[in-house]
Amino acid sequence: MAEGRNMKYVFIVNPNSRKEGLYTLMNQIKSHFPNEKVIIEKTQSMNHACHIARKYAFKEEEPIHMFACGGDGTLHEIVNGIAGCKHITLSIVPIGTGNDFVKYFDHLSREDFLNFDLLKKGEIVRCDLLKVNGEYAINTISFGFDVHVAMHVNEYRKKLPVRGILPYYLGMLSSLRKPISSSFDIQIDDHKLEEKIFSFVVITNGRYYGGGYKPCPQALINDSKLDICLIRDVKRTEILKLAKVYEKGDHLNYPDLAYVTKGNVVSLHTNNQEIYTNLDGEIRLLKNPTIEIVENQIQLLIPSKNKE
Repeated sequence: MAEGRNMKYVFIVNPNSRKEGLYTLMNQIKSHFPNEKVIIEKTQSMNHACHIARKYAFKEEEPIHMFACGGDGTLHEIVNGIAGCKHITLSIVPIGTGNDFVKYFDHLSREDFLNFDLLKKGEIVRCDLLKVNGEYAINTISFGFDVHVAMHVNEYRKKLPVRGILPYYLGMLSSLRKPISSSFDIQIDDHKLEEKIFSFVVITNGRYYGGGYKPCPQALINDSKLDICLIRDVKRTEILKLAKVYEKGDHLNYPDLAYVTKGNVVSLHTNNQEIYTNLDGEIRLLKNPTIEIVENQIQLLIPSKNKE
């Protein structure tokens, strides 16, 4: 992709990201954008990345290449600030403690996303978004057991500065002290499900979440469809075995355990009671949530390894 002289480069950086990642990022910016219009914005509080991104969303007269520098939480906030903006192209610089969304691009490594040489000749990928109660998610929206796991994961991340799957296993063990399954009234498009007891209710745009689990291995970020994974009632004694199967995406081989499908709208009827909801790792309390797919809302620029 050739970027014009009038292109503005905006880096929205979460300063709480890993120190070595921040150090590398700043050196990369200095060496690869020496004569360009570069702006570095550092977030200062929760949802600040969204407010920063929205500021540039209003500047429709100038093309902007924006970089989400942090984890999935930073990406989530930025997406909510620029959804639908045609003058903004978004690249992801995965320097956070959790970066599940970029794993969708399994032909690329984390190092490729940190390589600005590859980004400068990158390719545009159209990306849909999930939307629930006015808020967007780029990767997943989920309910049930994994939401309680995510709440514990966030706590462990603050205590243990580690990456990868360990915080998720610890979060899972902590969550086992509560009931694993819940009753849900679920409707997918015009079809109301007769089953009500599920341990996991996951609606995805991407393929990975929770540190590397694959609820919907065949999901596409630009097919204008929701991917839906419902895991039926799981016993405590089965959860660790399920985790290994779920991580590989092999639960699709067990139709008595997992129901995986596609749709346009998913509604959960909660009788106006609030339930915990996981949006890209961010926890919300929602009543009667309805999740829909919104087409072509983000223009992603991902690294390209194609030789010129």
